[in-house]
Amino acid sequence: MRAWIFSCLLLAAPVLAEQIDPRVYRALDDARAAEQGGDQAAARLQLQAALPASAEGSLERALLQQRLAYMAIDAGDAEHAIHWLRESLNQHALGAEVEAQDRANLARLLMQQQRYRQAVMELEQLPTSDASRELLVQAYRELGEFSKALPLAEQVVRRRPEAGDIWYQLLVGMNYEIKRYSEAARWQQVLLTRAPDNRANWRQLASLQSLAGQQAKAAATMRLAQLAGVGLTPGDMETLVALHTRAGAPWQAARLLEQLLSDRLLDSTLERQRQLAQLWQAARDYPQALQLWLRVAAASGQSADRLQVAWLQYQQEQWQALLATLRGFQPSGTVQRNQVNLLRTLAEQALEAAQ
Repeated sequence: MRAWIFSCLLLAAPVLAEQIDPRVYRALDDARAAEQGGDQAAARLQLQAALPASAEGSLERALLQQRLAYMAIDAGDAEHAIHWLRESLNQHALGAEVEAQDRANLARLLMQQQRYRQAVMELEQLPTSDASRELLVQAYRELGEFSKALPLAEQVVRRRPEAGDIWYQLLVGMNYEIKRYSEAARWQQVLLTRAPDNRANWRQLASLQSLAGQQAKAAATMRLAQLAGVGLTPGDMETLVALHTRAGAPWQAARLLEQLLSDRLLDSTLERQRQLAQLWQAARDYPQALQLWLRVAAASGQSADRLQVAWLQYQQEQWQALLATLRGFQPSGTVQRNQVNLLRTLAEQALEAAQ
C-alpha cells in the first residue's frame, strides 16, 4: 500500500512549491515529517487542521484530502481511504494524470470491499488501458455480467495476442463459469502453447475438453502430454475423472474414463471397471451400467457386485433375469439377505400380475 503513496507524491510534487498556499504547503510538509517519524495521528491532525484554510474546489483542498486518503490506505483503513479519495477527486484540481491514478486506486479499494457496482462507475471514467480494462473485467465478472466482461477481454487479446496470461486466464475462467466449456478449452490452449512444460495446463485443457463432451480430444491431450515428457501419471488422469464426479458431471466422468481405458492410457483393472459401472449408473444410463456390472460380477464373484446387477434389473423390470441373478445368491449379511428377499418378492409379484 505504501507504494501507492510514493507514486502519488511523485506525480503531485511538481505543483507543490509554485501553486499552493504556503500554509497548506507547510501543513503537508509537517504531516510528512510526522509520518516519517512514525506519528500517524499527528500527521492526520496536521492535515485536518489545515482543511478549513482551503477553499472548496481548490488545489490545496484536493492535496490535503489526497494525503489523508493515502495515509488511510497505508493504515489499512479502507473506508476512510475511499471517503478521502472521493473528496479529493470531487475537487477536480489535481490534473488528469494524478486523478486517473487516484480513481484507479479508489476502484481497487471498492473492489476489495466487494462494492463492485461502485467500482465499475469509477473504472468507466478512466482512460482506456490494459490495467483499467483488467479491473473492469474483474468487476463485471464479480457482478455476474459476463455479457460485458467477455467481449472486453476478447477485444484485448484480439488486438494484442501477446497480452499477459491474466487475460487468457480470465477468458478461461469466465467461460467455465457460464459452462461454455469449448470456448474455455480454446483459450486454455493458448496458455498451454505458452507454457507446454506446465503439467497443470495439460490437465486443465483435458478437463475442459471432457466437460465439453470431447472425451476423445481429452484423451489425446493426455497422450500428447506423455509424449511431450510432461509426465502425466495415472493418478493425474484419475484425478480428472474424480473432478467431474465431484462437479456433478458423472456422464462426462464416465465418458472420459471409458476413453482413457479404450486408449490404454489407464489399465483396465477390475476396480476401474467397477468405477466405470458406478459412473454410468450415476449418469442414469442404466443399460450401459447393467452391462458393466454383469461383467464385473462375473469376474469378481462378489455378492455386492451381483446385488448391483439385481437392482439394475429390477429398475428396468427385467423380472426373469432378476430371478435368475438371485438364484443361488449367497448374501454376506442380514442387510443383503433382506434386500435379496425383497427383490425376489417384487419380481414374483410383477410376474404374477403380468399373467
